[in-house]
Amino acid sequence: MPQQQEFDILKELGLDDLPEEKKQALREQIVDVIESRFNRALLNAMSEEDKKGFDKVLEKGEGVDEFIQAKVPNFVELHQEIIADIKQEMLKMNEEVFNNPPKAE
Repeated sequence: MPQQQEFDILKELGLDDLPEEKKQALREQIVDVIESRFNRALLNAMSEEDKKGFDKVLEKGEGVDEFIQAKVPNFVELHQEIIADIKQEMLKMNEEVFNNPPKAE
């Protein structure tokens, strides 16, 4: 579910001039963090019965999206919140570590 919004952070942090391979590595790390937090949030939103059903769907390898939509109807908003939280964390860390305020858009 990566979206352009996830990678605007590189520009906001002033990292858009990095070599492409370094930007790609950062993108992959950001996506990994987002996926990890999103998966944890999905599981937290599910009942124990839903988690067992989810395991079965995962084993089968099909119907994952439909299952998530049925059991966690606000999954899109949840994903967007996680992305926004990570962006804020990274901007705050950048400002604290480098005393470098975010660039204006």
